[in-house]
Amino acid sequence: MAESDATCEEQLLKVVAKYIDIVREGLDERWKSIANELYEPESQEVIGSLLARQATLTIQLACAPQIWNGHIAPLILRCMTDAHITLAWILKDPIDRAKRYILYGLGQEKLYIEHLKAGKTSGEESEVDQLIEVREGWLNSQRHDALTEVDVGAWSGMNTRDMAKEAGCTSLYNYAYLPFSGVVHSMWQHIALYNLKQCRNPLHKFHRVPTIAEAPLTPDFVYTSSKYVSRSYRVVDEKFALSCKTPYPMDWLSDELDKLSETLGGVKKEGEKRQ
Repeated sequence: MAESDATCEEQLLKVVAKYIDIVREGLDERWKSIANELYEPESQEVIGSLLARQATLTIQLACAPQIWNGHIAPLILRCMTDAHITLAWILKDPIDRAKRYILYGLGQEKLYIEHLKAGKTSGEESEVDQLIEVREGWLNSQRHDALTEVDVGAWSGMNTRDMAKEAGCTSLYNYAYLPFSGVVHSMWQHIALYNLKQCRNPLHKFHRVPTIAEAPLTPDFVYTSSKYVSRSYRVVDEKFALSCKTPYPMDWLSDELDKLSETLGGVKKEGEKRQ
């Protein structure tokens, strides 16, 4: 590795470490600022957990440079767009929608437990029984399984596109959620680019054959994730009229990339193209 490359990598890792601190501080500050709803804890728990989910995903991505590529990073970014749309939609009516969100999740857990019970085979009863006991304990600690309904439809009663529209996230849905969904679901528009290459034998009519493509490592994916966690922080700030001292992760990272623009070669510029 050239000395300049080593210096660039060292500077980038320092930025990443501080970025993680900014994300954590932003989460902690917002959680402390949200008033405790002693008689309606569900909304606070859902909002707090979704914010923590966004923070976790961007931190895990930032910590793993080996996955800053088109194979893996979009999987995380798709989860972040989904979580933001869910959060923004719930914030339109926190008390009612948070309860619906929780009850649907508990119903899915109950369904999974029933599948475990039905799928036990000879020789694995003890291990599966232990797993069932643990998961039933978690379920019953929140709502008795006899009172938990299983809903196999959409938890919100509408599809993600309609949720995004109602929550004011249409552009995020169109320009991020949809293209990243192709990666999650292994659709043709993704695998044709990343997992096929053209055969060089003219007798084979230059058909395409499977490949494990070497995708370049792109710090831009971290910058994109900073935009999504910042969106989630901002929508909570607007809902609860918060004024936090910790800068939004995207703003902080943007400033740092400006300082490193000469050595990082346009990372910020690429990141600004994404929603």
